[in-house]
Amino acid sequence: CQKNIDLFVTDPIQTFADTVWQNNLPSNAAVVSLKNELKVQNVTDSFFYANAGVVFASGNISLTVPANGLIINNGTVPAGIVKRESLLIHKKGAFIAMNMPTTINGKLLITGGAFFLGLKNSNNALAVSAGNKLTVRYNNTVPVLNNYIYNAIVDSITGLFIRWEQNIDTAFNRSLVTANGYEIQTNRLQYVQTAHLLDTAGIAQTTISLKLPPQYTNTNTVAYVSFNNIESVAGLTASVASRKFLSSLLPVNKPVTMVVISKQGSDYYLGTFQTVTNNLISGTFIQEINIVPVKKSLQNIKTYLDSL
Repeated sequence: CQKNIDLFVTDPIQTFADTVWQNNLPSNAAVVSLKNELKVQNVTDSFFYANAGVVFASGNISLTVPANGLIINNGTVPAGIVKRESLLIHKKGAFIAMNMPTTINGKLLITGGAFFLGLKNSNNALAVSAGNKLTVRYNNTVPVLNNYIYNAIVDSITGLFIRWEQNIDTAFNRSLVTANGYEIQTNRLQYVQTAHLLDTAGIAQTTISLKLPPQYTNTNTVAYVSFNNIESVAGLTASVASRKFLSSLLPVNKPVTMVVISKQGSDYYLGTFQTVTNNLISGTFIQEINIVPVKKSLQNIKTYLDSL
């Protein structure tokens, strides 16, 4: 059947590189290295904790710890200097850099931002003690009511993102709106997101099918759809059989930016394309897009992502 096709060509096809797609990616695949190199680095600072309540407002994330709120994983109570690692993820480009599309079970989340929070005392990882919760505040110009809390599931070995999971413990995990942004109450550390599902009831949907030159495979390439007018980023998954990257169902008539990033050898490539999601060809529900990325420095790619 006929398909709706957008074409974007910026660079002649390179004549080197592996063209093999794999069902099971090896740990030394170039795409694993790429994801780690794109990640935004955490900010490290510290505060004094003596098992009493403390408010630590350094940087762009304010943290409030209640009295008796922290515990070392072996069950003892910490005291002294607590090292904080934190990162605020609020731009769509940052979600791409962190390989954290704002989707859950193939459905789009409208994000109010996410953050990483890790706490250590004398190199011992800390957790929130039972019956307590931390409060995190950060600025957002358009905070949204009725968001829910989502926690990131990451690979225990590589630390790379796997998926978001809704936190159903609403007694200790809540998203509130302040005059300047969000107040997140949580009893979980690591990656936390405030968001809500995009309502697609009655809206036609389509799947984006992305075709790249032969040397751009799932072993060295990642691809995303960044929505221009809503706070959402969708990742494309590899179809090994068709040698394409496919999105989940996306609402039509939405302006989006396609983003493709690849690492081949010691070189990096970036492809971007502006389009509007559609399923104009009756009966297909597929929007086919072809992109040929161009060679860029890693820093150029990071600068571009910071602009999204």
